[in-house]
Amino acid sequence: MSSTDVFASAIGGALEAVLRKVGEGKKLTTEDLVVLMLGLFRELRGEVVDVRKEIAEVRNEITNMANNIDRRIDETNKRIDALYDLLEKIYETLIKQTTTQRQ
Repeated sequence: MSSTDVFASAIGGALEAVLRKVGEGKKLTTEDLVVLMLGLFRELRGEVVDVRKEIAEVRNEITNMANNIDRRIDETNKRIDALYDLLEKIYETLIKQTTTQRQ
């Protein structure tokens, strides 16, 4: 059991005791308030970790989408280049035919 686990367990136990006091309507001490704050911080840290994971997942999705778009743009550029080459050949053929017909 790591020190983090021991700390979490201790805070969890102390938090339960403080919440019992609150449920019974007893006055809370400064130490009780500190325990409540530590419990709150623990909860917030867990939520921050979850949000960071979600952000990482969204970043990966965005990266994948950007890569997919880049690939599609490259494919489109290749098709445009092929059409340009074809038009150039057609133009050259037309010029040769026009030149041949004039002679």
